Amino acid sequence: MVPVPPLLAQWAPSVSLQPLTPPVQPGWSRFNPSVVRHEGTTTIAVRSANYRLTEAGRYEMEDSAIRSQTVLVDLVDGRATHGRPLAIESGRTPSAYPVHGWEDVRLFSTDRGVAALATVRDVDESGLCRIALLLPAGDDRLCEVLVASPRPGRHEKNWAPWSTSGAPRAVYSWDPLRIVTIDPTTGATSLDDRGSSGLGPATRGGSGGVELDHGEWLFVVHEVHPTATGRAYLHRFVTIGADGLVARASPRLRLTGFGIEYVAGAAREHDDLLVTFGVGDRDAWLARLPLEGVLDRLQPLATRTAVLA
Repeated sequence: MVPVPPLLAQWAPSVSLQPLTPPVQPGWSRFNPSVVRHEGTTTIAVRSANYRLTEAGRYEMEDSAIRSQTVLVDLVDGRATHGRPLAIESGRTPSAYPVHGWEDVRLFSTDRGVAALATVRDVDESGLCRIALLLPAGDDRLCEVLVASPRPGRHEKNWAPWSTSGAPRAVYSWDPLRIVTIDPTTGATSLDDRGSSGLGPATRGGSGGVELDHGEWLFVVHEVHPTATGRAYLHRFVTIGADGLVARASPRLRLTGFGIEYVAGAAREHDDLLVTFGVGDRDAWLARLPLEGVLDRLQPLATRTAVLA
């Protein structure tokens, strides 16, 4: 039995929640948004899909395939502007596997502009989940570079991008903590194993990294727990210190309820922390919290080890 943890609003009473409702195709959902702060502009990517997730956990749709699109909105004076589509160029012909489009586009900032990581399944007939690195190619346009898995043949998703001025990096796994570096030209990867983090092996990626002071980075991670009625996603705020190891974490938290809730983005906007998440594969939300209040509530982890090169 999973103990019911506190809601985000109970743990951080100053949080404010805002629905994200950019225009989408009729009958399509809005969920799993990510967010990035780049050159003074806050941009949110909202996923939209043609299926419905029932309370029994089944996918229902009128189409012959699952299809995903991404809508961009800018945040101006705390309000989301009118949405516009994100164009992604791949230069390949999608396979016949019946899941099309880029899923859970996670925006992150680079010295070349806003880039992203996403999951894609229509590379070949197997439907294997692949990571796509999406590089800037013009206004509201990204270009796909397929990324090689560090473990070929494995379904890959939920990599947590880490903004950098060099080759893109991401958290590949949280316990053990493994950092993957991606060659932006070829998609080749290298893996840096930093040992046990103390978070637990069920911990998975959620948001990208938010740069803090003194070389520290903040992420939001999740665990999935079975319940009598399906699945429950529990989240934690986690920091990686300047030494490259997991340093502090929050307790496990619910966001708005006790079910399918999924954080896909986080960003720092002045003194606030923005966290973007989906609920039930149907709704997109933005949470705004005072950053200092979040950091003050984090506690050091007991286990911090490193594997030296």
